[in-house]
Amino acid sequence: MSAILELQEVSVRFGGLTAVADATMAFVASEIHGLIGPNGAGKSTVINCISGFQRRSSGEIRLDGQVLPPLDAASVARHGIARSFQTPQLFSRLSVGDNVRVARRRKTETGLGVGDLLELVGLADLADRQADTLAYGQQRLLEVARALASSPRLLLLDEPAAGLASEDIERLSRLLKLIVSQFAIAVLIVEHNVPLVRQIADHITVMHHGFVIASGTPATVLADPAVVEAYLGGHSAAIEH
Repeated sequence: MSAILELQEVSVRFGGLTAVADATMAFVASEIHGLIGPNGAGKSTVINCISGFQRRSSGEIRLDGQVLPPLDAASVARHGIARSFQTPQLFSRLSVGDNVRVARRRKTETGLGVGDLLELVGLADLADRQADTLAYGQQRLLEVARALASSPRLLLLDEPAAGLASEDIERLSRLLKLIVSQFAIAVLIVEHNVPLVRQIADHITVMHHGFVIASGTPATVLADPAVVEAYLGGHSAAIEH
């Protein structure tokens, strides 16, 4: 299956610092692509670059095979690319339901209404609650619902499991598997929870110091000695639990 979006030798530099160096990746419909690596590896910079929050210094980003010029975040969103953030970006004084409603620019191509989206993320019973009264983990799930409300073709999730209880992580896992299988969405998930990524990802890319050091199936990548050494400090047990 052809990629919805591709990065081809993309670099991002801040003065003399290279945050991302010649990164090449592809994101395919109905697949979950996990992006892992230690802090400072360049993972969030990749998401910022794709979503229009950071300009690339060199390289190409292709959507459906066509080169995208540098775009701002609003223009990227109009191309069907949605994202979540490490810190939830919600309308704190609006209700849970209204937070999803304002993100839903039109009837979703999936046919899901606000109630359906809240049901998917386990927040249907809290639709009338003010968003800033939610627990942190619930706010993370609400942001996923908001991202889905725009009917994205590519969904970018920046550490969505951070702060989630184990039952919410399991719900997130089921949710991501559901949306890629039923709605043909491509998902890029940046996450430090390696067991979660191993469980749900079809493809994993590992970054270290701005470079892609491994890319492939979870079984292949997580057994790579370079990944175990660079990302997990030589302790393979960290992958196994």
